[in-house]
Amino acid sequence: MDPINPEEKVQADVSDLLVNLNFVPQWARQSPQANPYARHEVRERRDERPERPSRDRRDAAPRGARPANRGERRGPMMGDRREMPRFSREEPAERRFAPPPPAPVYIAFIPERERLARLVHDMHAARRAWPVAEIAHRFLANLDACLVKIEAQSAPRQEPNGKGGPSLFQCTECQAVFLDAGAAEGHAMAKHLDKIFQVEAINGEPPAGNFTCVARCRMSGELLGPPNHHGYQEKLQALYRDRYSHMSLDEYRNTIETSREPAMIEKWKEESCKQTVYKAKGVENAPALKRSEAEAEFRTKILPGMIHRGHRFITPARGTRDWDDDGLRRAIQETWQRESRFPASLMFALRPAFKHMHLHLFKVGGGITFVTPIHPHSLAPAHTVAPIRDVLEFLHAHPGCTRQQLIEGLRPGAAPESPEVIAVLSPLRWLIDRGHVIEFYDGTLAVPVSGPRHEPQQHAQR
Repeated sequence: MDPINPEEKVQADVSDLLVNLNFVPQWARQSPQANPYARHEVRERRDERPERPSRDRRDAAPRGARPANRGERRGPMMGDRREMPRFSREEPAERRFAPPPPAPVYIAFIPERERLARLVHDMHAARRAWPVAEIAHRFLANLDACLVKIEAQSAPRQEPNGKGGPSLFQCTECQAVFLDAGAAEGHAMAKHLDKIFQVEAINGEPPAGNFTCVARCRMSGELLGPPNHHGYQEKLQALYRDRYSHMSLDEYRNTIETSREPAMIEKWKEESCKQTVYKAKGVENAPALKRSEAEAEFRTKILPGMIHRGHRFITPARGTRDWDDDGLRRAIQETWQRESRFPASLMFALRPAFKHMHLHLFKVGGGITFVTPIHPHSLAPAHTVAPIRDVLEFLHAHPGCTRQQLIEGLRPGAAPESPEVIAVLSPLRWLIDRGHVIEFYDGTLAVPVSGPRHEPQQHAQR
């Protein structure tokens, strides 16, 4: 057995793994990163009920009377003049604050393949044992290292029209997933129409006629034109589809106001002189199309190949924060928050992946699962030579010790570069490389306990 330099770095390329995944003991872990879904945080609102007017309380008890039990008293404290919430008669409070129904999908996080391959490479170089839960937490902390698997809850079934039952719809351009086919088509029309058509602005003639009013969107400030103008409905639909599709069309119509100011009418006429046309990209002398004509061509020629229908899709986790489907985005956020507390689905995906990549899983203590590139198996101290037997017996008697504690226990007071220390580190490295000793991610050492355990005192009696 060749001696080694005690200052030689035993674990190669460990720094990449530590920097990327930040593996440290639980008590020394840094605070988790900010919630990547904070911009789409789910706001859970309690079911609030409006308080009765103050005159009802005065009618119920004489002036100056105090409630029998102050702890059960409801309503604002004395001196609190904040107005109680008001609700319309058409919509009761229970309905106003009712949470939306959950999306009918199953969502799980899985590791991204290239990131997982780099991690396994670093683990082989480090030759240590790592807790699977910690690895899963580090993946969840970096959405670029995760994929999201979205699957319809009910199994696909064959319907009379020949189409499968509960389905999902994915845009192939940006991999966004939708619960509704119409929402997927509207998304593709609004976000990817300019990838097929070149948008150009040309000057035209001002609209002819006598106009007495003009409609205006209060939220965006854009002028839509007179309600009796032929382009009014087309511009209203385009603005609603591009910016306010999260609302119902009736709700958006209620935001439209009418102005009779001559200056507003003249401004609309000037804007109407600038017309927007669409020309197909890559086509020589392509005809100029109106928005409605471009949408019709896009719907018939492009949409069938851009929207895919399926029962399950896997997509990068990073892009899901900007999806248009509120139900799916909310479901993914809730799953991420639940997995951040206990990464069940990600751990379930990591276990078979580690086995496929020739790693070994084992449990210690209270059932914590670890993964290591070396297959652990016990070695009886009685079947070894003296230097190896001394290390094994010490680790049997002091499980969880570090290298420094092992050296101090076997060679107290020895200099770091002395032959006595080398005589301890050389057999330790041999035992780790062959799985007879496990070195954990935090530097602690332990002996595998599979099979009959040989205690040092038993060996001494022999």
